[in-house]
Amino acid sequence: MKIFICSNENQLISAKVAKNSIIKRSQFTSNDIEIVHESEINGFDRFFEKPYLRKGRMINFDKNDMQSFTLLRFHIPALMNFEGRALVIDPDIFLINHGIEGLRALDFTKYALFARKGLKKNTWASSVMLLACDKLRHWSLENYIDELHQGLIDYDDLISLKLETESIGELETCWNEFDTIASSTILLHTTEKLTQPWRVGMKLNSSIPPLFKFLPRAPIYKLFGRDLTMGIDHPEKAVTEFFFKELEYCISNNYITEKELDYAVEKNYIRKDIKDQLNI
Repeated sequence: MKIFICSNENQLISAKVAKNSIIKRSQFTSNDIEIVHESEINGFDRFFEKPYLRKGRMINFDKNDMQSFTLLRFHIPALMNFEGRALVIDPDIFLINHGIEGLRALDFTKYALFARKGLKKNTWASSVMLLACDKLRHWSLENYIDELHQGLIDYDDLISLKLETESIGELETCWNEFDTIASSTILLHTTEKLTQPWRVGMKLNSSIPPLFKFLPRAPIYKLFGRDLTMGIDHPEKAVTEFFFKELEYCISNNYITEKELDYAVEKNYIRKDIKDQLNI
């Protein structure tokens, strides 16, 4: 099994923290884990050149959006030459406890991939997927981009795996735990962009889904005293403490340099006071 972390420049610091959280708590080595950077994938840039279908509307995807890497999930089987098993995760997902090797024991006899159920009915969370790459030869990033531009498929349906024709096995929530650390948590996913610990006080550079598909959410929420455009503290202190401890570890061991950290601050990828949160 190989592990892939999909990322862009915006999320590279968290992607490196994610990678090292796995190395630190598992038998996997650096060679087993690859950070897939959107800029390194030939032809991916053209996704941002034309409008695409999302929630029933043709819209443009800002290349600078912090979530611009998401379609890379569907390119992993091709990177594996449609052979073997691959775990694909987002860059804001961290290994909390030992046990990730347990994924190797999952039975793919009936399934092409495993994922946890999404929060909405009939959806899957594709942010963590265990793939049988030989059963996913129909996954083509190039074709998906074309179909999104032509309005033949909807981005939300693709991301939530509603379009998947092969059988999907269900992962327990511990493999993709949303914004909480429980005793059973193996992979923590900091899903809420506004509460990611490295983004406090930062302007959100990502789309905010409308209410009922057409009402602008941010100004409505602001009327009730909630700003959806500015990063705030994570509601669970344990999540924040975990992330900063992991980041400290990465810097202390030179997995992330202070130069990289300074660059990320300068580019507004991470909070300005990040060093104040660290014991380095």
